[in-house]
Order: sequence, then C-alpha cells, then structure tokens
Amino acid sequence: MTGAIHQFHPVLAAHDATSDHLFAIRDLARSWGRPAEAFAIEAKPEVAAEVLPYRRLFRMLTADDQLLMHFGLGNDAYDRLATVEAKLALVYHNITPPEFFDGLNPHAALHARKGRAQLRRLAKRVPLAIGVSEYNRRELEAAGFARTAVVPILVDWRRYDVAPDERVLARWRGPATTILFVGRIAPNKRQDELIRLLAYVRRVVDPAARLLLVGGYRDQPQYRARLRALVAELDLGAAVHFTGGVSDAELVACYAVADVFVSLSEHEGFGMPILEAFRFGVPVVARAAGAVAETAGGAAILLDGKDLAVAGEAVGLLRERASLREALVAAGTARVVDFSRERVAARLREVLLP
Repeated sequence: MTGAIHQFHPVLAAHDATSDHLFAIRDLARSWGRPAEAFAIEAKPEVAAEVLPYRRLFRMLTADDQLLMHFGLGNDAYDRLATVEAKLALVYHNITPPEFFDGLNPHAALHARKGRAQLRRLAKRVPLAIGVSEYNRRELEAAGFARTAVVPILVDWRRYDVAPDERVLARWRGPATTILFVGRIAPNKRQDELIRLLAYVRRVVDPAARLLLVGGYRDQPQYRARLRALVAELDLGAAVHFTGGVSDAELVACYAVADVFVSLSEHEGFGMPILEAFRFGVPVVARAAGAVAETAGGAAILLDGKDLAVAGEAVGLLRERASLREALVAAGTARVVDFSRERVAARLREVLLP
C-alpha cells in the first residue's frame, strides 16, 4: 500500500451525479488497498457521515498522496488546495456556459463565469486533468492543461437494484404515451422545449401523452416559474408533472413507466440519465449537444437540429414501430456494457497509477 487517494468537491449530496462518481472512486481506491476519504465544505445530511471537512486535507495530505478535485463549479477552495504538497488531479464535470443563466439567474451566471476563469488558473498549477467525456477533455485542453485524459463516470449500477416505488407505478402505468426526462430544472436542460414537444405530441401522436420531469428545482426558481406559466399557456394541466428530487425506488419506477426518454438539452458534459434509460430498456431520443452523442454511442435517435416536429415524429415512430423500439433497446443495453464498473475502473487505474 502506498499513498492515499483522497477527493474533494465543495458540496456532496445523495442522488447527485458528481457525488455518486466521487463515492464510487473512493470505494474503488479502497479496494486497491489505498486509504481514501471524501472531503467537502458542505455535506448534505444524508451523506454527512461519509464526508470529512475539507480543512483537514491541509493536515492530512503528504507528497505521496493523490488529491482528486472534482470541478463543476467555481470555489475559492480549489485555489487553496492547489498549493498543497500532493499529486494533484482535476476531474472535470463541466461548467454550464453562463449565457444560459443570463436574464434568469444572475447569481448562477456570475459563478459560472468565475468558475471558467478559475479553470484557466488551475491549469497552471494542476498537472493532470481528467474529463468524464472527450467533450470535457477538449475544454480542459483549451483551458491550458498540459496533460489531459478521459475517464467516464464510474457508475455503481447496484444503486438501481431496488424495487420500483409502487405509488409511482400505480399513478403512471397505462396506455398513454409517457415521455420522461431526468435532470435538474435548469435553462440549459431546455425543459421548456420538452413542454412544447408534449403539446405537439398530444396534437398529432397521442392526445393522452404526458411528460414526467424528474429533477430538483430549488436553485432555479425563476426558470421553474416560467415553465409553470408555459404549461398553463399551452393548457397542458396535469399532463406535465414536476417530481422534484426522487428516491432511488421512485427513479426506478419512473423509468419503468416511461415509453421514451427525450432530451432536448443544449449542454451536457456527459449525460448520465441517457445511460440510465439504456439500463432500464427505455429508448432514447436526444439532441446531439455537448457530450450526448459521445455518451449515447449510436444507441439513440439523435437530433441534429432544433425542430420540435422532428422530435415529435421520432416519438411517434417509437410508438408505432416495434422493430425500431426493439433495436434501440438492444443497442442501449449493449452500450451500458461500455460503462461497466470493470472497464471504467481499469481506465481510471491506468490514468492515476501508470
């Protein structure tokens, strides 16, 4: 056993892609025989017992240790940690371009701009930067990092081995077309276009179609208010359901009742819900923005443009053509294998312990 592999992110929480990735790496490092802890400035109550305060890093780290700093938002702590004597690496989950928040959330726009500026500063001090996608790796290269690599998100697929929530199943199972999107309520995710898409689908494909929007919305109140107003304007009423945050059992149930997963997001650094949909045998229609095409790997219907009618017709084709649906489900199942724990773990070890 040699040096520790510790990790930092400003905020750690349950049911969060960055946090899940960090904890999965921690468990993997321990399986390699390495001491490994998670550090944060703030740990949400559900994970607090697993997290140490980040200031302890300054006392614990030695020159033989590795520190992985997960970066997806700016924070002064990164600049301070970049001065420690340890083998530093940055794991980049991407920062949403600030333009998406302009006019909706000035606070988020400001922090996005600060985060991107900080990324360029860190490039001068952190010798290794890891993108969770090639799309992210190219951003790291553009920011000035000398050594970059790609290691996908390490998924603990055991998380999904839970019984689906019976209440969700009872409410949403039925013949009506159920369109699902999973992701926090945010302007770049374009839930507004999903709502407009539903209006189209109800007019020309299935008048009973409904839309499940799974994801938290506390940090984007103005955008969520606009979405609510749009639902009312289009007279969609109960056809659109905002779940907020969900448990694992509720998430599994949402995938179980979904006929199609649709993403019209305009910025994705990876796209974990696409893999979740593949895992549960739900066909995917997605705008090919950011890292989406890279993550989907040809197992989804990818949309090059922003024509909602094209997206709506894709939903209709999946409803009408069983052969197309079956082919996509099979391709998605095969694609999940590319992100198996064993494959990603081997790649991570190759990058961290050459």
